Amino acid sequence: MEKFDIQKLIFLTFFLGLTILLLVIFSPFFSTLLWSLLFYILINPLYQRCLKWIPSTSKGFSIYQNVLAAIFSLLMVALIILPIIFILQGAFKQSFQLLQLVEGFVKRGAKGLAFHPDDPLVHTIREITFNAVDLSKIDLPKTIIAFLRQSTDLLFKASTQMVRNVTNFFITLLFMVFTLFFLLLDGKYLLNLFIRAVPLNKELLLVFVHRFKETTQHLVTGYFLVALYQATAAGFLFYLFHVPAFLLLSLLILFFAFIPMFGAAGIWIPVTVLKLLSGDTSGALLLAALCTFFVSTVDNFLRPLILKDRIKIHPLLIFFSILGAIQYFGFQGVILGPLILIFFFAALDIFLEQYQIPHEKEPHGKDP
Repeated sequence: MEKFDIQKLIFLTFFLGLTILLLVIFSPFFSTLLWSLLFYILINPLYQRCLKWIPSTSKGFSIYQNVLAAIFSLLMVALIILPIIFILQGAFKQSFQLLQLVEGFVKRGAKGLAFHPDDPLVHTIREITFNAVDLSKIDLPKTIIAFLRQSTDLLFKASTQMVRNVTNFFITLLFMVFTLFFLLLDGKYLLNLFIRAVPLNKELLLVFVHRFKETTQHLVTGYFLVALYQATAAGFLFYLFHVPAFLLLSLLILFFAFIPMFGAAGIWIPVTVLKLLSGDTSGALLLAALCTFFVSTVDNFLRPLILKDRIKIHPLLIFFSILGAIQYFGFQGVILGPLILIFFFAALDIFLEQYQIPHEKEPHGKDP
């Protein structure tokens, strides 16, 4: 008996070592695998419906299955990744133009941005800070211009780095297409293999996979698609009203849509205020009215209509997961952060159910 236990322990140690080695080998492709998994979750239901058009017992079913998987893989990557490339390219160009525009505005209004020792604001700030801060000694136009030029240098370095990484990017796209292709063909087999390999209850693992897929679909439709709609609608309105750098502002709205309290209004309100200050009063008021209805107000009933309390993850957690993942994965963190967050909450729900930990009800009418 002891000999059997020792052999079992040695085998488990050996298997664990191989698993760790396998994870190390796959680690360079971690983001590619996660992106492919996300695409697979989104398009697999439609792919399965299309498979039913031809009976599985027919002779040409295998060829049809392979061709259909190839078409879905290529179209999914092309329809999502390629537009992002062109949008980012345009946003980079507009970023340079916007920085030059702001720099010219600062130079023209340099006198109005200068503080004099006799100004009330200078005197007030000096009293509040016990003479530690003297605005009259700060050359604000020079400081702003220096910051803008540093930003321009950073953008130039980033664009240069993107050009250098074009080859790696297309290799990653190729890997993503192949991964998605084989996931569509052998997704069920790989899932069964995963369930057999993980030493946990099979029913719990199936629940975990089901909740992960369901939450991912709801997160994409309820948050990312709504944010994409807001960015598209706002970008179209900015373009119609000749707002500079409309692509860049649209990307900012896509990001701000996940910030509680601010949302898309955190971008379009300053834009309309600047338009109002520029002298275009009627254009600013009309833009504000259109953005209020077509961008912000639509969000208030579109997202609840899609979600219907199906997802229990707070938008603030999604926002911070995006910020944290961007630091580790770069731009890909916009998707990878929420995916990892979904992994965690799916596992947490199973843990709470497995150990029968009830959800505490919040007391009504009592302050903590």
